[in-house]
Amino acid sequence: MMLTADEKLCARCRTPAAKLGAIWPEGRLCRLCYQRAARTHGTCPGCGAERLLPGLNSTGSPTCVDCAGIPADFHCTQCSTEEEPYRARRCARCCLQDHLAELLDDGTGTMPGPLTVLHAGICAQPNPRSALTWLRNPEVRALLTAIATGAKPLVHTTFDDHPSPRTAMHLRELFIEHGLLAPIDRNLVLFETWLDRVLADITDPDQRALIQQFATWHHLRRMRRLSAAGQLQWGTTRAAKQDISVARDLLRHLSDQGKLPSQCRQADIDHWLATGPTTRSTARTFVRWAVKNQHLPALDFPYRTAETRPVLNQDERLRLLRESLENQDRPLHYRAAAILLLLYAQPLTRIACMRVDQISRTENGETMIVFDDQPVPVPHPFNEILQQHLTNRPNMNTAANHASPWLFPGYRPGQHLHPGHLMKKLRESGIHLLGARNATLRALVLTMPPPVAAQALGYSTQITEQHAKHAGNTWTTYASYQR
Repeated sequence: MMLTADEKLCARCRTPAAKLGAIWPEGRLCRLCYQRAARTHGTCPGCGAERLLPGLNSTGSPTCVDCAGIPADFHCTQCSTEEEPYRARRCARCCLQDHLAELLDDGTGTMPGPLTVLHAGICAQPNPRSALTWLRNPEVRALLTAIATGAKPLVHTTFDDHPSPRTAMHLRELFIEHGLLAPIDRNLVLFETWLDRVLADITDPDQRALIQQFATWHHLRRMRRLSAAGQLQWGTTRAAKQDISVARDLLRHLSDQGKLPSQCRQADIDHWLATGPTTRSTARTFVRWAVKNQHLPALDFPYRTAETRPVLNQDERLRLLRESLENQDRPLHYRAAAILLLLYAQPLTRIACMRVDQISRTENGETMIVFDDQPVPVPHPFNEILQQHLTNRPNMNTAANHASPWLFPGYRPGQHLHPGHLMKKLRESGIHLLGARNATLRALVLTMPPPVAAQALGYSTQITEQHAKHAGNTWTTYASYQR
């Protein structure tokens, strides 16, 4: 029998049901509405039972299959849980448990003892469907099976030279998160991998050796020291990459001019700086190192200072703060990050790696936040945004971050949200990051002495004094303060 145009519409969203999900007493449901209905749980208003609520009553409230008269049984044939069927009338969690057990089989029909922890962690995540989607990746399956069967040992070197670095890094961090591998510093590992690629692309052996010495003795030595102290940040590795890349470009320029580094003259440096982008000024670090170690003759490399300091006007800053409070279309965690930038002048590299325990509540309900060593109050209504974010942190529904300590959990196991990702999203929302941070700092040093602002916000007193000077208030009448 031919259906009328009205009968072809989904009974719930009233759009053409191109992909039919189900035919229930209320009518045809499109696939999307069916999935949404089959994943709704709660207390049925009809019978009062706690169960799956795929149906709708006369008032539009979700109800159980019995009260809605839906001729379907959603109970999993394996565990009897009432869930949307994933495959062969089994729920997604049971399918995940079985599929992952097959991948982690050591070849004898059993799972190696240590991998049972990984199996339990992945299968316990709130959204098993996302794990099943992840396991469709053939590289993930191959690496898990190789480790389970002993074809590859469960050690860090197994992941170092994998043809898919992203897959290998995610799996490595998953093993670390579940205690199967010793922790590593991801920033350091990624930098070393990047450096290996850069060195491999330099065809001149003398240039390669010089860049390798610079990277190893100037940058890597410092980064390893910071990493051992748990203080290596993404911004440090990013700056090191730029230093090394620009140093490589300088050596290539000299080679194109038919000169060795030892033949470089001041005119070569001046011409190179004058004919290229301002990022070339970062070669100063390399030139000073090379001169000190007698790879270059004594040369003067000017220190570049910014001609202007971008600052938003306070009206624009207040508009952005208001938007962060009221714009419901923007994800909550981006709004919370914007507030920390616009209210406390925190750089996004620091915001991204904040921990949950930096925010607390006093006995009288006041929200406090710590950036350095001094609790700072969070005024209303901004406190409500931060508290809402704390209870609804993103990326918490997978095995990657089941107990994440980070205020902004990332997509990778055990990692916080990448600062670069946070920067990109806030820029897309219309925030000039440096201008907003400078404007906030200037507003704050007008309301408190620079040393107090430094201690509260985690800045040096030199920085806050500079902003006070630019803001036109030096607090000359304030008693001297020793931190």
